[in-house]
Amino acid sequence: MSDSPVLLVEDDDSVALIVETILSTLGKTILRAGSAQQAIALAGSDAPGLIITDLNLPGDMGGDALSLHLRKAQPALPVILISGDFDDDTARDDLVPGAVILPKPFRRAALLEAIEKATARAV
Repeated sequence: MSDSPVLLVEDDDSVALIVETILSTLGKTILRAGSAQQAIALAGSDAPGLIITDLNLPGDMGGDALSLHLRKAQPALPVILISGDFDDDTARDDLVPGAVILPKPFRRAALLEAIEKATARAV
């Protein structure tokens, strides 16, 4: 994984804290946003090397649309989509091409595996 920051987009503070704790053990810099609009602003000031985003975000843009938007500027941006609401329609590989789908709840090992997969796909 690159030295670029990880953009974490999650409106649930308890989930965000868990992910931040895991990422900090890896020595990663974390940019935290609670909405797609905040994430776009953060990504504009410091290009992320990975985005981990909840699929369902407050406002009019979900994690899938946010990821596609950010990939306009960074086509190879690795993406991990997390959600507790995945079903047959949302758990598709084509939701965001190349994205890794990570259902909530997840364990540390599953997040680390998702990070490895997402960053390997982006190379």
